[in-house]
Amino acid sequence: MNMKNECSIVRDILPLYLENMVSDETGTFVKEHLKGCPECTAELEALKAGPKVEKIGNEMRDSLEAEVMKSMKATRKKFRKKAYRVAAVIAGIFIIVCVLLHFFPVYRIVDIGSMTMGNYYSSDQIAKAFYIGSASDRREAQAVLRLADQAFNDVQHTSVENEEKYGLLARYATDTDSYGDTAFNEHSLELWSAHLGKDEGYIWVYYSSETFNHDGSIAHGSRNIPSLWKVERNDSGEWVVVQIREHP
Repeated sequence: MNMKNECSIVRDILPLYLENMVSDETGTFVKEHLKGCPECTAELEALKAGPKVEKIGNEMRDSLEAEVMKSMKATRKKFRKKAYRVAAVIAGIFIIVCVLLHFFPVYRIVDIGSMTMGNYYSSDQIAKAFYIGSASDRREAQAVLRLADQAFNDVQHTSVENEEKYGLLARYATDTDSYGDTAFNEHSLELWSAHLGKDEGYIWVYYSSETFNHDGSIAHGSRNIPSLWKVERNDSGEWVVVQIREHP
């Protein structure tokens, strides 16, 4: 057997030889061949190193996967923190806007109407609707609104009686002179703003009202009306409406 053929046979056997899975005779044959064949000896060493290389490769892969997972977790953590910060900023801005719109409801220009700005209400009067006023002014204005509520609900008296009882607010009562025997009134009355000085001031209100006959039909009504009331203190120190401005 020439050396080339012998090398071919030995290299085929080397994996079994390495695992001690050959007969003693074959093992002796391979061992003798390796003594005089550096190429086959190198092949055997390569086979021995293979599992080590594979082990090293597996360790590197495991290490790389661990680093990737660690990086992904860190990225997710950073993203969550950033998302929380963004959400907190958005929530903060939303709260600030809500607070500002509560105290400065500039959107009411839609209800007042852009056409009224130049030819019915002055800019100063419009501006009073854009700030709700101090808490103390709003508390004092409640007495005026309570009297207005009574006027809206009153459907049982004449115009003279209503004027004696409600003053200028009598316009919101349903007098029996004009409408006869009506049944009841339904209304909403909202305080927009109150700006009261020492002896005079202004109150913006927003109301809707419907008065019904006994048969359920509507006697008269108004919807979504902004109204500016000028008030003055009377001799008893009570606020009294002395002027009402409502766009026709």
